[in-house]
Amino acid sequence: MIRANNIAELFDFIKKNRKLNNLTLNISKKGIIQTNQQGKADILIKNNSIVFNVKIDPILRQSCEIILPLIRKKDRNFIGQIGQSLDAKIALNNGNSHYINEKESITYLHCLRSISDGVLVGVNTIIKDNPLLTTRKIKGQNPTRLIIDPSLKLTNKYKIFKDKNTNIVFTTSNKTKNLNNTTIVKLPKKDFTLGVYQFLKKSSLKYILIEGGPTTLSHFIEQNLINYMQFIISPTLIGSGINSVKLKPITNLKKAIRRKSNFAKLGKEIIATLDFNS
Repeated sequence: MIRANNIAELFDFIKKNRKLNNLTLNISKKGIIQTNQQGKADILIKNNSIVFNVKIDPILRQSCEIILPLIRKKDRNFIGQIGQSLDAKIALNNGNSHYINEKESITYLHCLRSISDGVLVGVNTIIKDNPLLTTRKIKGQNPTRLIIDPSLKLTNKYKIFKDKNTNIVFTTSNKTKNLNNTTIVKLPKKDFTLGVYQFLKKSSLKYILIEGGPTTLSHFIEQNLINYMQFIISPTLIGSGINSVKLKPITNLKKAIRRKSNFAKLGKEIIATLDFNS
């Protein structure tokens, strides 16, 4: 049985063996193991398709089908993700965002976090949402939390500084500040986003999930610093509110960002993936 408490193990196994086109896996008390047997296997993976011969929660199955191609193609990935309404809003003008997306999208998001070595957010996401940025829904390994805080506004009152998980804060500020379980990295103000990207490219963190907010995501999109961008779209119309991206205005549709795309179902919602490798 594939459950929330072992799906992260499956993702980890696939990541470690991503160069093998074909995988035949069985589930045992010792975990998920590769087998060469001719008989019926619990899980069959060929290229980017996956067949389960064991019971699996529908949302976890759909999550596997969406995430599998992302982790099979490259050994280093920057993946952008944001949840939004059908009319591209992530919150009301007053900041309320609970909840635009269904609870199943939270499970999917935690699956994404479980494949990631680091999860990147802007300072406003920490201040407004005070998130933990962990994989608690699926029992996976927690990624390193990466926070863009140019003026170093954060203090130890936020949740991410009250546990033992690792944080890295990127700033342009010369302030001296002690943040719990945190390394502060000072970068030049010029080309700051590119500096963050280059730092991470040189680090041991290979899979980076850029989780928000709109400004942070837009900077990475505009500078073509991501491999994939995913929008989790709720069949909801909000009208006024905060947009999911904040790209610079263009005057000609020839300048619009057009990439190879894929659409997948996740419960009642749709995940649209743009492939920036194309």
